[in-house]
Amino acid sequence: MKYLDLVELIKEKPSYIRAGVKVGDFGAIMSERPIRGKWQVVFSEFYTGRDIADILVEEEDLRVHEAVPNDRYPKK
Repeated sequence: MKYLDLVELIKEKPSYIRAGVKVGDFGAIMSERPIRGKWQVVFSEFYTGRDIADILVEEEDLRVHEAVPNDRYPKK
């Protein structure tokens, strides 16, 4: 993983839920390197770009994507 990679949350944890992030949410890596095995990720809403959360996420809980898959866009 690297700075500005598009990532999807693939595992649910209480700390993520408390921050308002759920499995399937997309975000961007905002750190140059992991911090104690975790990446700083900003998760944003589709269509508005409004930030949901800016949190540390364990690397194994993320999947890197080149782009958001077409079938993953939520309906407006």
